[in-house]
Amino acid sequence: MSPFPVYDRLRRVVDVIDNAVLAVGCLMLFALMLVVVADVSLRYLFNAPLTWAFEIISSYLMPGLFFLAASHTLKSNAHVCVDILHNYVGRTTRYVFEALSSVLATPIFGLATIVSAQNTWQDLQSGAASSSGMELPTWTISLMLPLGFGLLTLRLTLHAIGYIGTLVSGRVMKHLPAISGTEELGA
Repeated sequence: MSPFPVYDRLRRVVDVIDNAVLAVGCLMLFALMLVVVADVSLRYLFNAPLTWAFEIISSYLMPGLFFLAASHTLKSNAHVCVDILHNYVGRTTRYVFEALSSVLATPIFGLATIVSAQNTWQDLQSGAASSSGMELPTWTISLMLPLGFGLLTLRLTLHAIGYIGTLVSGRVMKHLPAISGTEELGA
């Protein structure tokens, strides 16, 4: 039994949501590949490109891939991380660094979630449409931002709680990420 059941339960809930959103992102990547192959094939074989391909790729698929994978990227420590100081400090200081960066980043991404959700809601209410020939509702385009930012905010909150909880309790709630370029990375 974990000494932190509430934290573990919350982490599992966020992980389930994160995995579902990531699955949607993976489907978007697959769709992107299909659209690109179809567009290139039609363009060069029949001189008949898909007129809608660029808008779908640039407005839906690419932003979706980025924003829907952001939380999972942080969870799996696959993001760009400046950890040069981590080689020269102890474990406790590394926990302080991680806690501080999570605490500082959480309200910033929380604000980004709120602002992007407000913009999406305004687009929905106004019935705004894209200026391309497809005239897609813009709220469907901007919906991925509050979803991605919101999930990233939840993940950062979990990290902050886990790192601070570890510092306060002395028991590991959240493991430190591996330092790149060390044998710790293979562990």
